[in-house]
Amino acid sequence: MKSYRVEYVQLAGWETDVVGLWLAENEDWLLLHHIPVDYVVDGYVLIAKAHIVSRKPHRNRKQVEQVLKLKNIEANVPSGFAFLDLLGMMRWVEQRYGLIEFTDKEDCTFFGWINEVDTVHLWVDTLSPNCTVRVRDNGKPPFVLSEVQLISFDNDYFNSLKLLWQHKSRQKLLKPSDN
Repeated sequence: MKSYRVEYVQLAGWETDVVGLWLAENEDWLLLHHIPVDYVVDGYVLIAKAHIVSRKPHRNRKQVEQVLKLKNIEANVPSGFAFLDLLGMMRWVEQRYGLIEFTDKEDCTFFGWINEVDTVHLWVDTLSPNCTVRVRDNGKPPFVLSEVQLISFDNDYFNSLKLLWQHKSRQKLLKPSDN
C-alpha cells in the first residue's frame, strides 16, 4: 500500500487550510483527495501552487493518516487524470464529470460550464444552488484565469448539485406544453 501524506495547505488570503491526502503534483499544481473535515474524504481538489503561502505539517496529521489507512482510503489519482494547464484541467473535469467547480477566493465557489475564454478571461454559464442556470452575462465581468485558486470535483455537493440539475432538466423536457 502507498504511504499516506496528509497536507495542510494555506492559500493567500484564506483563513482556513485546505486539507487533503497527497496524490500528485507538478510545478504548477497540487492534487489532493480532499478532507473537508476531520476524517471525511470527499472528492478531489487541484490547488494552483502560485496561490500557496505554506504547506505545513499539522499536529493531527499522523492520526488522520492512521484513520485513512484504517478506512482503506486509497491514495490513487482519478482515472484518466493528467496535469494540464488551467483551462485544460477545467475542460477535463467538465467533460469527465459534467460540470466544473472552481474557487477564486476562499468564500467564492462557482459551478457551471465554460462558455468562452481568451488568454486572460473566463466566461462561465453558472449553476446556482437551486439549479438555475445563468448563461454568460455580457454585463458581468468575466473571471480572471490567474485568480482561479482551486478546481474541485467529484465531491458530494458537486455530485448532488449535478444530479438535481439533471433531474430538473429532465422534468422540463417531460413537462407537457401549455398549448
